[in-house]
Amino acid sequence: MADIFISYKAEDRARVALLVDALAAEGLSVWWDVHIEGGVVWRDSIERELESAACVIVVWSIGSVGVHGHFVQDEAARGQRRGVCLPVAIDAVEPPLGFGQHQVLSLVGWRGARRDPRFLDVLAAARAVIAREPRPKPLAHVPRTRRRPGVLIFIAAATSMAIVVAGAAMWSLHIGLGPSAPPNSLAVLPFANLSGDPAQDYFSDGLSEELISTLARLKPLHVVGRSSSFHFKGSHEDGAAIGVKLGVTYLLDGSVRRDGGLVRVSAELADAKTGYERWSATYDRDLKDIFAVQSGIAQAVADALKVQLFGGDIAALSLNGTSSPEAYDSYLRGRKLLLEGADEASYRQALARFDAAIAADPRYASAYAARATALVYLASQFAGLDRLRATYDEALASARQGVELAPGLASTQTILAATLVYANHDFAGAKLAFARAKAEGAGDAAVLLGYGLFTCELGDCKAGAAALRRAVALDPLNPGAYKTLGSVLIGARRYPDAIAALRKALALSPNISIAHNSIGNALMLQGDLAGAQTEYAAEPLAWARRTGEAMVLRRLGDVAGARAALAALIADGGDASAYQEAQVYAQWGDRDRAFSALDTALRLNDAGLLMLKVDPLLDPLRADPRFATHLARTGLPG
Repeated sequence: MADIFISYKAEDRARVALLVDALAAEGLSVWWDVHIEGGVVWRDSIERELESAACVIVVWSIGSVGVHGHFVQDEAARGQRRGVCLPVAIDAVEPPLGFGQHQVLSLVGWRGARRDPRFLDVLAAARAVIAREPRPKPLAHVPRTRRRPGVLIFIAAATSMAIVVAGAAMWSLHIGLGPSAPPNSLAVLPFANLSGDPAQDYFSDGLSEELISTLARLKPLHVVGRSSSFHFKGSHEDGAAIGVKLGVTYLLDGSVRRDGGLVRVSAELADAKTGYERWSATYDRDLKDIFAVQSGIAQAVADALKVQLFGGDIAALSLNGTSSPEAYDSYLRGRKLLLEGADEASYRQALARFDAAIAADPRYASAYAARATALVYLASQFAGLDRLRATYDEALASARQGVELAPGLASTQTILAATLVYANHDFAGAKLAFARAKAEGAGDAAVLLGYGLFTCELGDCKAGAAALRRAVALDPLNPGAYKTLGSVLIGARRYPDAIAALRKALALSPNISIAHNSIGNALMLQGDLAGAQTEYAAEPLAWARRTGEAMVLRRLGDVAGARAALAALIADGGDASAYQEAQVYAQWGDRDRAFSALDTALRLNDAGLLMLKVDPLLDPLRADPRFATHLARTGLPG
């Protein structure tokens, strides 16, 4: 007995084959008429399978709802009588009279992608029918109008053209390049969580992120970064539109179903433009073998794209893995909290999860690196002066432990480099760690972001901008990448280019902080005071807005307004705003107060000091002998 019997019109076979393949890839047994054996009386074979299948999917199309679709309609009636009928539409049609009591699920325009919400609705409903459970409410929109075939073709063509034009425009906005994609480029889209419990999203999201990190280490591949891939989580856009927006040739898609200590991972690699599948597989594994699944998928992608691997066994890419289900689960829960955290409580919860992961597996390198990141966030944003040094030291020890366990892992080297800078201003150690990270993870957008910013902080903003442009190309829908690129371009004194990058950040995330402030700085430094004032006023972050207003109002002649803005900045931030005070006083021409503020910033190890070598707002101080002294105290190379 098959799980599913599919009833359809013969002329729709090519489109129905996509559904058969997708259902089979999800582990369901499917019977359709291509399985009729030679010499068998076909009516008997169909009737036997129709009566025994746990679910009957009836495919409504222009052909099957018409006068010549009587076989499909007869089979639909049989399925209805048994209470196992599941109607699916592949054209925008209404079912015939007598078949309207069940909601029709739409696969109109579907190209076979298994993460498409429309297919996920069909899959969930089929499993519910098979299990004799209530059918879940569909998530995708279901069209309910009948149209003439000629109108259907026209609308489909117009819709496709609109998608392509909009996608090309979005590509132009985000990347500034043409629509052609590198041949070995791909995006790992967020795997769908099929557990039925939204709280399990952390697991499917975490698996997707691990795959991005693993595949990014295959040097012949161009792998889109996490932020851009996750932009399409829950999206109803088709593969062609996503491919254009991300600038990739292939999409790696899939689903995750977890049941206790067991996990089923289904994955497929498809051509973004055509939707044709290059490879697919389903893995049923114990949770402790999840990293073997990741390695298997990475190997299959490499084989399908004929990528020549460097550095030996692809399984070595899972150096950061663990064989402990408890450790892996705690790590993924902590990483979700870290990514979404907006307050001290969230970061402390993440830290507790990473501690639990390490307790379960003391050799879990990624858990140590993530723990270091959580501690840096806590130190830089929430630790009082009495706990600041101790928290940084703890972060540094955790980062070093991660590198000792996995010295060849780019992510651990990146975390170590960042922690060295924040904790000790150890620029020599950070430079070495970043160099190792870049050599190993040059295809990882996150590595390039850290490396590019650090390189600019050392004084080479040209090289930093080059690395950041590569990061933007790998993560084209990441507003933070554009914002970082904009700040580095300001350090390079390339103000028009900086403004363009920052405008892209705002186009992707209108409420992103610091972007308006940075645009205001670039405009003010070019003499556009009115434009700068407008940008500062739009900045959502209070301290950044007040810093800008204190500078521009003074240049506009409003001395009282400038003093009021600076007083508000100091009242809110206290000594924590010392670096911003130095910027304001430098722009006012008050060198003594500017250097006094820098003294306070140095005493507190203010993170703003990392831009001391390249910050154009401090240019009025550079000719003063005291500037070289302060620069030396930071540890930055002269």
